[in-house]
Amino acid sequence: MSPAVTSTRLPSLTGLRFVAAFGVFLCHVAVFVVAQTGEWRQLMILGLLGPVGVSLFFVLSGFVLTLSVRGTDTARGFWRRRIVKIYPSHLVVWVLLMVLAHGIGMPRPSVGAVTAPTLPGDVANAFLVQGLVPLPGIGLAGNGVAWSLTCELVFYLLFPWLLPRVKRIPERRLLVAAGITVAAAWSVPLLLTAVNGTLFGQGPPGGQISEQQLMFVYLFPLSRLPEFVLGMILARMHTGGRPVRVRAVASAALLCVTLLVGAATLPTPFLMAATTVVPVALLIRATAALDVHARRSLLRTPGMVFLGDISYAFYLVHATLIAAVLYYIGGGWGPAPVAAVSFAAALGVAWLLYTHVEQPCMRRFAAGRPRP
Repeated sequence: MSPAVTSTRLPSLTGLRFVAAFGVFLCHVAVFVVAQTGEWRQLMILGLLGPVGVSLFFVLSGFVLTLSVRGTDTARGFWRRRIVKIYPSHLVVWVLLMVLAHGIGMPRPSVGAVTAPTLPGDVANAFLVQGLVPLPGIGLAGNGVAWSLTCELVFYLLFPWLLPRVKRIPERRLLVAAGITVAAAWSVPLLLTAVNGTLFGQGPPGGQISEQQLMFVYLFPLSRLPEFVLGMILARMHTGGRPVRVRAVASAALLCVTLLVGAATLPTPFLMAATTVVPVALLIRATAALDVHARRSLLRTPGMVFLGDISYAFYLVHATLIAAVLYYIGGGWGPAPVAAVSFAAALGVAWLLYTHVEQPCMRRFAAGRPRP
């Protein structure tokens, strides 16, 4: 067994966050272009990158939070830091989107069979509770990508309760515990596709996913909790020095192969997380090992670390800016120009959001004021 790891500085994981965010960006370029023009349906293969990116975010969140927890930390202090980290930037982007959608009249692109966003849904999105209300027009209302923040808030709420229980898992049983979380991730789409009737019909491999399936298998926080817990267990393996058997390049290749094979053989609900959860876990462990063993890593170059730092802001703004580009200047553009202009705009706005909202709020409010 490798020696235990004590350092929590893993810049390659910061770079990996932007890779995940970029995958979600490509997914939404494809989905929005097809939704607006009805053409370029061959791009829909890129739609599979979004669920992979979100799953990577959830597993990585459990991994990083478990590594970075402080010995003298309190639940209240932890919750304060996480809310200050995510909420101010979310609120700024939400206000921007409401001005564009309700003030200027920019339409929000429809996604498949999902009901158009409603005003109650927009309000629920402002408070990040829309994922807890499995009703049409709610789950993807407001800033649609912020549904994942509802999941993260539930994870943060449960983290102080989960952490001591994960820490009590014996070293020799960590692999078994990880397998249980993987089985739990698979159980959600298995349950949905096993139920007969139109609500949870199985459908063809890679076919459409109903709105009800999307809400329960993809958007509902407790359905995504196994991925977060898996990340916590992976962090235990990392700090315990458990050797990494599959390197980063091989893990990435396995992820691509698994995604393509799953798309060809499994119903769409399985592609939301279950199909790729194992290669995602292997990729995170292998990426962390790059820094521990000082191996060469493109992900920890200054440029990638910077992109990783602004990846949360980029994630928040990218869908709104893609929709704005398509509506105001897209016209008859092809997907490549739309993607290029949207990407440049999203990077610029993300940098502004990171430097003028996220960082100042963290400096001012994350630690609170010392008591006299």
